[in-house]
Amino acid sequence: MRLGMMYLKGEDYEDRGFIAPLSFGYLSAYLETHLNFHDTILEVDNRDALLRQSPDIIGLSSFTETFEDVIHHARHFKQLDASVPLIVGGEHISAAPETLPPEVDIGVLGEGEETLFELMQLYQRNEATPENLSKINGLVFWHKGERIITAPRAWIEDMDSIPMPNRELLLKDTQWQQPIFTARGCPYKCTFCASTRFWQRTRYHSVERVIQEIEYIVSHFPDQSIIPINDDLFPLNKKRMRAIVDAIRAKGLHKKVGFSLNARASVFDEEIARMIVQMNGLVVCFGLESASDRILTALKGKTSARDNQRALEICERFNLPVVSNMMIGVPEETEEDMARSYWFIQSNHYRFAQPTIAYATPFPGTELWKQAQDLGALPPNFENWDALNLSFERGRSVYMNQHLRPETFESIYDRFQVFQTTLQAGKQQLHAWLTKRKYFEHLYKTLLEDISIKGPVLEIGFEAFCLADLQPDLKVTKILIASGKAELTPIEAKQQYATILLSHALEKLRDPIALLQSLHAYLKPEGHILCIYYNARHPALMEQLLRGKWEASPFGVNHHHALRFISHQSLQPLLKRSRWHESQSQVLLASPVQMSDKMQQALQLLNAEGQSQQEIPVTCLSVLQSPSTSAGRILRASEKPAPVL
Repeated sequence: MRLGMMYLKGEDYEDRGFIAPLSFGYLSAYLETHLNFHDTILEVDNRDALLRQSPDIIGLSSFTETFEDVIHHARHFKQLDASVPLIVGGEHISAAPETLPPEVDIGVLGEGEETLFELMQLYQRNEATPENLSKINGLVFWHKGERIITAPRAWIEDMDSIPMPNRELLLKDTQWQQPIFTARGCPYKCTFCASTRFWQRTRYHSVERVIQEIEYIVSHFPDQSIIPINDDLFPLNKKRMRAIVDAIRAKGLHKKVGFSLNARASVFDEEIARMIVQMNGLVVCFGLESASDRILTALKGKTSARDNQRALEICERFNLPVVSNMMIGVPEETEEDMARSYWFIQSNHYRFAQPTIAYATPFPGTELWKQAQDLGALPPNFENWDALNLSFERGRSVYMNQHLRPETFESIYDRFQVFQTTLQAGKQQLHAWLTKRKYFEHLYKTLLEDISIKGPVLEIGFEAFCLADLQPDLKVTKILIASGKAELTPIEAKQQYATILLSHALEKLRDPIALLQSLHAYLKPEGHILCIYYNARHPALMEQLLRGKWEASPFGVNHHHALRFISHQSLQPLLKRSRWHESQSQVLLASPVQMSDKMQQALQLLNAEGQSQQEIPVTCLSVLQSPSTSAGRILRASEKPAPVL
């Protein structure tokens, strides 16, 4: 017996299609483990390819927006061979079993592993009669022209009892990334969310199981650079997240692969952000939904626009790219509410790797669906499922807003799409974030090679990545700069540091002299301060300042909160006023420069250094000591030449 399954792409496949549909892998693995059933095939939206392999049973999985495709394909399958059983599963049929079409024999409601296992047992024994089907929980099926809905299927309590998904089945589309679920379910009841209704309460895999799956992906898919964590809210349990992060680092997995994950702004804090950085989190996704507190309360309960803003600012401080999901068009939303969301996105545009704007779409089983029914926005026998696709099309979408005419809303929706159509810009922004991450990795590796750094270390900077990420045995205290300040706590003499690292700190501080002066109390008598800074006279920096535009380059990182740029020359007055002595200096990073003749002429007027295609210092290091200290040089014998700036 052969089970043929087909994944339906849908209209937004290009946006979400890079993540493999793991549900098929779970179903296949469960049948292999518990039924010794190995003949499962998967096709992507290609019924002809599926039929050529002569499946005995056909299974389809569907969201609401692809349910019309289910009906269309089912008609075709039944016309060719009505004896082949057709089974559908997924969020839509689970929320609306009364919509099971006549062309489909059975619908699987809720989690499908155990239900499909029991179904396949019946088919193998040729005993899939109505009487036996009625004994399987979690089904809807046809009998004598009526839909029969059986008792609900209990949720799987022991998540580790579910076998690891069959990822080889998911190699059908070579662009798919292999995701993981560390948990199923969400405790929040957002009025628009179909996922929380499908999975119900939260259930967790063990830390050991999570690490086992990550190791499998790293081993079997070595070209995959990022693993999407598909949990509704991965940081939901901080204690568990801490255990997973520690296990990832203990195995060295954070050096082999990055992660993307979903978080909630109202419970997001610096502790969570720090853990995300430590596990090599590369993208954080937030369902921000709105910048109006009134609308947020209606949609999500206890959350606010201030929570959204705070979460974005935390991610910015920790250099975490953000993908945000916003929503407009809910029934209660006024034009003022929409304006708040618009200007929220506009004012935070540089904090987003990718903002996405969705139309408030009612899905079966959600509170928003019930609200649409109560408002009369849905006809009694609504079946236009492909219109429920998170985008707005006047005359086709289900329109619920009670304050604006559809044509007025359409013009506002089009204005929001300006953000949506900057997907390429979002990719460039993400590239800039990753460029900065690579920059710091290279910088710190060079630093550790050139200098014998003694601990304990106090590191001050704006980037959460720190020396301890490359040298775990080094005791490092990290202080992040926020709003132009570095909050140093009072310190006793026995707590002083052998090394203080200022990692691009002076550029971000409102009062760098005050910080430099305060550091005398924190440094041991024979200690050193390592001051890293950009070369303010580098032509590339000058060019970007003149253009007013940051691009992906050594300087093309987020400088929106840079208050100054310094050179080796302009550093000296700061050191003199703060009573520090520069004992050594060197170039940490240099790059060739290529630019147009006009730009070279402009830079010459500004007395910028260097000529085209020469190696010019990008990043410099100054070693600082107290004038009364007689400590020796700390740069190794192979040190690079001091910057001539």
